[in-house]
Amino acid sequence: MSTFIVQRALALAAFSPAVLAQGPVFQTPGMTSVPSNYSVPGSSNDSGQANRFSNVFNPAFSFVVDSLVDSIHNSGASEDGERIELRSLEFAAQSWVDPSAWAYFVAVADEENVAIEEAAVHYTGLGGNHTLRAGRFFIDCGKQMQTHVHELRTIRRPLALRTFLGDEVKGDGLQWDSWTSVSDETAVRWSIGAFSNLLPESVKDIDPETQAAQSIADRKHAEDFNFTARLTAFTDVGQNGVLQLGTSARVLPRFAYTFEPSGDAAEDLDNTVFGLDATYGWSDDSGLKSWTFGGEYVLDTGDTYSTIGDAGTPGDPTDDSVDVISDELNGFYIFADYAWDKSNSVGLQYSQVESPEAGTPDVSETEAYYTHLFSEFHRLRVAASGQNREDGEDSTRFAIQYTVFVGAHGHGVNW
Repeated sequence: MSTFIVQRALALAAFSPAVLAQGPVFQTPGMTSVPSNYSVPGSSNDSGQANRFSNVFNPAFSFVVDSLVDSIHNSGASEDGERIELRSLEFAAQSWVDPSAWAYFVAVADEENVAIEEAAVHYTGLGGNHTLRAGRFFIDCGKQMQTHVHELRTIRRPLALRTFLGDEVKGDGLQWDSWTSVSDETAVRWSIGAFSNLLPESVKDIDPETQAAQSIADRKHAEDFNFTARLTAFTDVGQNGVLQLGTSARVLPRFAYTFEPSGDAAEDLDNTVFGLDATYGWSDDSGLKSWTFGGEYVLDTGDTYSTIGDAGTPGDPTDDSVDVISDELNGFYIFADYAWDKSNSVGLQYSQVESPEAGTPDVSETEAYYTHLFSEFHRLRVAASGQNREDGEDSTRFAIQYTVFVGAHGHGVNW
């Protein structure tokens, strides 16, 4: 395995086709099992592109049906009971534009609306191992935030990531990333991105009558753009193991909290989330059995959350004020997966956070899950999870996730 890393890196640079339609070109420990499938530029006479003299246009299309049945039992006043839902219907297309650029988009429909989650162009014409990505895409932060929810190992993202970064974070912007080999056993990758707005998806779900809403100006000075950065490396460990280490940051240099009923606002706020992640993967000589261990520490700094102060008449929100809390909150998650063949795996994940909620300093969540792949396009997952809060509002959840992939499905490289 002494040249495994560099060989895989060279394969990535050339965008070599995967053996399986859904198989990844570049496998780092902890990656999901349903990533990219991109054609090689010049691999056929039909590039999939059209010109004004041709009616040839054949990008790779795909769609994903992700459905969920779950039962939640909560000791508090929040959601409780059973539900069946189509969690999302994803439609995507991707194609090479020319030998140095490819483009893709991802549209997702849930029970309420349709949204363009990603629409980006990757330009590889800078030479070397450099790539420029422009458009809308998920942030390159940590080991999981680049991944769509239906591609996770678990039903939801770990509690620490959901709390400090959100269920999903996508932004309109530009990102440069590159990689280099350090030795025959080690490769290093880094990325830097600038975006117009990286507020998490969860900001849309607040109750405007009791909570302050976050906002970022549409037009701003260059130093007030939102930024991401990631540095990661992975290396061979023995004959059958691969270790990856990474560090990430998501920076909001300027944002505001506004409480709608009173119009009170707190402006010129800033927030930064840092992450440190480690993942180790091991497989036997046959490649059928494997273990994966991983974890990430997350630190939320700066202006971390807000509360509403009753500045005037009790019960009247029209004269209430926004109180911003500046603090350092931390959390983490760890997990272990075991696959005894290519179709079946089990895992256990534990996550804990200092919650940005008054009176709830610590929250923990444990999830056990079993995943069965009928094929690379067809998956069933069963999971049981429990959440414990210091305020006593504990909950348990049993869920069955059923996901079907149709077509050449992928969202870019994640390592």
